[in-house]
Amino acid sequence: MSYIIPSSSPFVSIKLTDTGRRLLSLGQLNFSNWAIGDSEINYNREILLDASSVSGSSMIMRPFDNQPNIKSFITPTGAITPFQPLNNSNINVVKAIVNNSAIERGFFSISGGVSTTLTGGTYTPYNQLVSNTQLTGGTTLNLISTSAITVGDIMLIKLTNNIVGSIVATENTTPIPYLWFKVQSKTSTSVTVDRKLPNYSGFSSNSSLIIYRGGEVYNTIATGNTTSYWDSGTLSFDASSNITNSDVPVWNMNNVWCENLAGITGLTNPSPIYEDFTKFGSYQFLGTKNPYLEYLCESTASTLSFNCNGPGFSYPDDVNKSISILHYTNNTISSLYGEFLYIDTTNNKTVNIILPDLMYHRRNYSTASGTTMGMTFISDGTLKIVGTSDIQYYDLLEDSTLIASGATALAIGRVYPQLKIIVIHDDEIVSAISYKSNRNWTLPALSASVVAPSGGTSTGLLAINSTIYLSYSLENSATTGLTTSLPCQNYIKVTNDSSSAKDISFAISGIDLLPYMRKYESASYDGLGFYANKFKLIYQIVQDPNARPESGSWKVYDFTSTAITGSINQTIDPKLLENPVSSVNGFVLNLINDASATTFDITQSLGMAANNSPETLQFGDERFFYGNLTTFIGATIYKTIFDIRVNSGQFDSTSNTTRSKDTSTNPPNIKVSEVGIYDNSNNLVCIGKLSTPVALVAGNTIMLELSVDF
Repeated sequence: MSYIIPSSSPFVSIKLTDTGRRLLSLGQLNFSNWAIGDSEINYNREILLDASSVSGSSMIMRPFDNQPNIKSFITPTGAITPFQPLNNSNINVVKAIVNNSAIERGFFSISGGVSTTLTGGTYTPYNQLVSNTQLTGGTTLNLISTSAITVGDIMLIKLTNNIVGSIVATENTTPIPYLWFKVQSKTSTSVTVDRKLPNYSGFSSNSSLIIYRGGEVYNTIATGNTTSYWDSGTLSFDASSNITNSDVPVWNMNNVWCENLAGITGLTNPSPIYEDFTKFGSYQFLGTKNPYLEYLCESTASTLSFNCNGPGFSYPDDVNKSISILHYTNNTISSLYGEFLYIDTTNNKTVNIILPDLMYHRRNYSTASGTTMGMTFISDGTLKIVGTSDIQYYDLLEDSTLIASGATALAIGRVYPQLKIIVIHDDEIVSAISYKSNRNWTLPALSASVVAPSGGTSTGLLAINSTIYLSYSLENSATTGLTTSLPCQNYIKVTNDSSSAKDISFAISGIDLLPYMRKYESASYDGLGFYANKFKLIYQIVQDPNARPESGSWKVYDFTSTAITGSINQTIDPKLLENPVSSVNGFVLNLINDASATTFDITQSLGMAANNSPETLQFGDERFFYGNLTTFIGATIYKTIFDIRVNSGQFDSTSNTTRSKDTSTNPPNIKVSEVGIYDNSNNLVCIGKLSTPVALVAGNTIMLELSVDF
């Protein structure tokens, strides 16, 4: 590999020399002079070549990193120095952007819109079918064997039932609950997990179980042992095979919280019972959330000013309580994602986030009719800036083909091309991809407004100028079936701007926003989706609209009635739940309700981690992104182009000892084989070699173009 492969069209192979790289590292690299040479030309051979006695141009060595200086210079006759000055006419800089598609990475093989879970040893050490009779609502699960399972591993259970029937581990189309647990301990034939499993013992079908390695992705999921670039083995060249062979085929995920979830009680100092958000698994990423990406953790007067619904009507909580950071932080030698993520919507080059197992509430199904799960989110083409910084981003939008016809695709996150990260800032999606939430479905927010006092009270619930936070919980309080999941994380707020105290009327924010919710007792029940037997409003009143709700101060009131179940002691009919008329379903919060309300508490239903128990699964402990990511990668190339013009009549002397200086011997034409670029101290900083030496024929001017990429 030391010689330039001959070419019929001469080109210049150029390289920054070791000296040039050293000066670049010191910030002292400059281009001041040029010189040409013929160090590798044997003119005795050139005489024969010109006489056609031999064939082929002289072989010229490629430029070397540790390149010696030009040995023999070509100079004008009588020149004191071989160095010729460079000026602005000789040097041009061209910027070019190149792009290419990156390998799709993730836990799924996707073809024709169908996602198949990858179950090879790279991804999972163990999977099996589990008889639902083994799921009895406790924290222990019997397995065939646990020899391949390690304490700390993450366990996924795909819950099926007798109507759906048993499914294989790799299937991801059927919308059924996917629940995650952490293996806290094990025996040879059983594992104990962090919280209660659902009680599906009444079903004879088999659910599917897949084990994934806990811990950091770069230590647990890789095709080989990945190595950072500046590893001693690569520098000493004792393991040449590891240069590009190792790979991490999935992306990392860290879910970051900046406040406590509604319903975490027992946080009173100095002896809190449960961990607060400062002990959540990804709290160390909080600086990325804010201030770097400016996802504020508090309301401000300016952020509240966007309430366009009018006085007395609800508006969304403007604080992103949580974000999910998707990144590729893995020890790989290659720059697998180039310099930036390349986005060009005109040519359909986008970043796609694919979540095959998400039951998304805005999918293009009517309520209770969703039969295929999964959702895709796509970067848009409008470049935006974070605040007044130089940080660029594109909105991450819902795939418009997967939402209702005519609906506007909403931004659920951002793609930061320079940073090569993606952030999901929709609190509901963050919840659905969490290991701890007991659900893989998203929920729509509520809408609400102030109304005149009702229920026989003369005084309203919400005082003048007070603000109420509202959300809800869909619970399963029966001893069998699904477990209770995390309440809706999209809070809304209502401020009483009127002249008297008011009650609060509320409803689900629209219709056909519960496509995957089912009524279990319905004659048409197809076994798909999820269900609940309790609808509970959670709320908290604050005096300052900028104040954040306190985790342990949320109240809960059960609004379950036959108006939304159809019959007593049955599950909720989602179509009745979506009824926007409060006089029909009784969705008005007043002082009478408030007097019967209790403190909302998720510590038991979600098995929240006790204080100082880092081994228990917690929100923020997510480490791998359970989805696929496709993108195009880009790189910016800055070409420094040197235009060197050599007047053959001027450059008529060489120090090459093989060419006679006696003109009577008719020496052959001088031939240029190399071009050197020098700094202002005449250090050789760039060297260019010609694939075919070029003769300096009297009366001609040759043009040599050198380009160096940076």
